[in-house]
Amino acid sequence: MSNHYTGLLLALGLSFSVHSAGAQTTGSQELVQQGVALFDQGKYDEAVLRYKEALKQNGSNSTARYELAMTYNALDRNEEAVELCRQILKEDPKPGASFYSTYGNALDGLKKPKEAAKVYQEGLKRYPNDGALHFNLGVTQATALGQPAEAIGSMQQSVRYRPGHANSLNALSLLLQQEGNRVPALLTRLRLLQVEPTGARAEAALARFDALLGQGVEKTGAKAVTINISPETLKNTGKKGRPDNFSAADMLLSMSGAMDYSEENKDKTPTEQLIRKLDALISVLDELHPAQQEGFTWQYLVPYFVELKKQGYLPALAYAVQESRAARTPEVHNWLANHTATVEEFRSWSAAYAWPK
Repeated sequence: MSNHYTGLLLALGLSFSVHSAGAQTTGSQELVQQGVALFDQGKYDEAVLRYKEALKQNGSNSTARYELAMTYNALDRNEEAVELCRQILKEDPKPGASFYSTYGNALDGLKKPKEAAKVYQEGLKRYPNDGALHFNLGVTQATALGQPAEAIGSMQQSVRYRPGHANSLNALSLLLQQEGNRVPALLTRLRLLQVEPTGARAEAALARFDALLGQGVEKTGAKAVTINISPETLKNTGKKGRPDNFSAADMLLSMSGAMDYSEENKDKTPTEQLIRKLDALISVLDELHPAQQEGFTWQYLVPYFVELKKQGYLPALAYAVQESRAARTPEVHNWLANHTATVEEFRSWSAAYAWPK
């Protein structure tokens, strides 16, 4: 891929399509397996040689052709990847979902985002539940086509079909924040930090989470706190028929943040303050009856956090998502060290949670 496009994909965390599988002649298939192993080691040029040799032995080895196209894409040899994909499509009218991801990636690498989006959409007609295709389409919509609303929709579908996919959660949280929808961005980022609590991206996500949580609240004097609520939030408060309208919850979150400085709460630790604010937020979301609200966040994420709170896992969540700062935050480090069984129980509950389809 080009350096420019690669940078965009790395920012959102694009993953390549999965390897295909198929029954072929023994010698040819052994070469394909060697090629896959070399690909996984990052030895793309050597993998190409194996796939080409496999095709010399058996020109109808569809797996070798699929893998060769994907390897061309990884090598930024996208013209060759596109040409091979076109040949594959002529000979195989029903390729797998991963083929459409490879084909679209290669077109994106050639700076042909409209054609890439069309390929992803064609793939989704055949494989509507494929999270990778939704994700790839969302990346193209966000980075090349200037379609943030459509990109949000694609990323939401990717999360729907892959609830634990950190790249999709990260991209969705960034897009929602850019659109100014604070509560959905905050809940999505909270879920991301639960899925991926450590690493450089987790540290960046945690910093963004903290900023969102404290947004609109400023201590302006010894005993004075100023709350700033955006005109957009005020305009949408109580308005029905707007998907993912969290204006009322947004106002509550700001007021809850101002309570950090009250006599009752000023001596609490940062995580105790976080638990208090999440408790207040999730409680009001529960009271607003998620089942009667419109939008992906209301229907998909809110029920998860409501149930999490009912199960008593809110403290475990608040500490677990801060694992990336535990080494420099004794409060977090000590709690996690003393509650390993609780955190494990929480993670097991989350892994078994039945997400809506």
